[in-house]
Amino acid sequence: MVLKKRLGEILLESKLITESQLEESLAEARKLGIKLGRYITRRGMLSESQIIDALSHQLRVNKYHPDSYPVDLNLSGLLPLDLAKKLQVAPLKKSGRLLTIAMTDPQDINTLDAIEARTNSEVDPVICTEKELFKIINDLYQASGLEIVMPDKKPQGKI
Repeated sequence: MVLKKRLGEILLESKLITESQLEESLAEARKLGIKLGRYITRRGMLSESQIIDALSHQLRVNKYHPDSYPVDLNLSGLLPLDLAKKLQVAPLKKSGRLLTIAMTDPQDINTLDAIEARTNSEVDPVICTEKELFKIINDLYQASGLEIVMPDKKPQGKI
């Protein structure tokens, strides 16, 4: 996979924010105990889509497009709902030993490793917004008759 880069570095390289905006945003996000990306979007500096586009481009990770990944109810058996919610991932496609998953942080090596171990598959991450991820999880698991309640997460660290 790609070398791990911090979100701030990626936004700077993409010329979406300035060094001073980054420094101020990092300090404020730290004070509030939220991820940098969430702080930047809440403040209206960038949209979540702009951040996802920059991450997708810089990390060379595909971006989620609903038309490319129709809901496959068979995939709900690969990861239990509670694990999908906890790890903030959703299975999108399985082809042989390759499992494509949607996630908001495709650099989260611990999550990728956990999914590989759980599914005995090689994992190919696709980046998506939180809203898209919640919709995928709802569509995938609700059809199985499970009640979906997404946690009101207060994330820590990087996006």
